[in-house]
Amino acid sequence: MGKISSFITGAAIGVAAALLLAPKTGEQTRALVTEKANSIVGEAKDFGAGMPGTAQDVIKSAKEKGSELVKSATGAGQDLVSGIKGSDDAASAEPDDELRAKIEAARQRIAAQVAENAEASAAVDGAGSADEAAE
Repeated sequence: MGKISSFITGAAIGVAAALLLAPKTGEQTRALVTEKANSIVGEAKDFGAGMPGTAQDVIKSAKEKGSELVKSATGAGQDLVSGIKGSDDAASAEPDDELRAKIEAARQRIAAQVAENAEASAAVDGAGSADEAAE
């Protein structure tokens, strides 16, 4: 942050010096400053208007990938459990219970992450709607 604040301070000093030493009249200088400020504000609004859509696209993509991950993990877990059930080895019954517990814990973590992503998406959607309503 030190470099950024130094840059901004230097830029402000440069602008002040340029305004004081400019060969134009005060009226011309004010008109030029107003024009540049309006230009910058317009560019910032255009940039900001493009951001909510981009953020929504990223969140939508994350939700889709999360759903695919849940389906994949669930399918793999079910295949693993069905393979274990097919085993006739009675000595491995205790490790099977431990494995099932780990699979269930993984499912719960994935479901929690998907729910968290959905909440974040809803928050961003709500913020985007509030920004649009404010304009």
